[in-house]
Amino acid sequence: MGTGGIFTGIIMALLAVKIYQIIVQKNWVIRMPEQVPSGVSNSFTALIPTFVISFVVLLIDGILIAFNTDIYNVIAMPFSFVTNLTNSWLGIVVIELLISLLWVLGIHGANIIGAFITPITLNNLTLNAHGAHMIFAGEFNNMFVIIGGSGATLGLVFFMTFMAKSAQLKTLGRAAIAPAFFNINEPIIFGAPVVYNPYLSIPFMLAPVVTSSLTYWSIKLGLTSQIIAQMPWPSPVGIGAFLGTGGDWRSVILAFVNVIVAGLVYYPFARIYDRKLLAQEQANLAAEK
Repeated sequence: MGTGGIFTGIIMALLAVKIYQIIVQKNWVIRMPEQVPSGVSNSFTALIPTFVISFVVLLIDGILIAFNTDIYNVIAMPFSFVTNLTNSWLGIVVIELLISLLWVLGIHGANIIGAFITPITLNNLTLNAHGAHMIFAGEFNNMFVIIGGSGATLGLVFFMTFMAKSAQLKTLGRAAIAPAFFNINEPIIFGAPVVYNPYLSIPFMLAPVVTSSLTYWSIKLGLTSQIIAQMPWPSPVGIGAFLGTGGDWRSVILAFVNVIVAGLVYYPFARIYDRKLLAQEQANLAAEK
């Protein structure tokens, strides 16, 4: 159930499907007459691919056992470096930058990077449950770093809703404020937009770096507890942090501090962008008259 097991499952599934595909494409299968029902025919078609897959897996496992190891240890070796990287401040900063950068390019950064880091955060969560002090565990990102969605945009949504002068940002903010409390911000990323937007892409990448740094050092220095419970990623601000750390009230304060700090990072950039949009809207109105 740990990191090695998850990656083993992924790799062996890919291997099994690829072997099956090659054998069927080469037509190295048992063909039954057309009169035989499809359910029976398909069972015979799968016999040779299944035998070859079993033989290949047993051969791999046998070779590894002969060298006093197994596939779990072999697969865990290259990922041990990644695990160590996620336990460092610099490593976490790099991860947050990659997620944000992919979003700015129009790619779902959380899904792409999450596929690599989720097994690690789950494994670290298991270690924490047994008394360890792993920082990058569970829903570290959604509980503390990217509150409001990727880029930590909850503060930006508040600015758009209550402080923006342009109709575009104010209207979008009102529509996006409810989803933002549940870490959903695609309306902001594609509606403001953040994607390919020089005004908002800089704070979009910078805010998670700041909030992840605050969270890392708060847990590292014991100012708040490590994460010991897995929470749903849409948990509202403060609630996920409180429950995820086993009821530590200090984590709630940290979550709200991160929202405020991220909002301050966005404020000067969002204000400039808002003025630009307002000027465009006023110019359009004047042209229509």
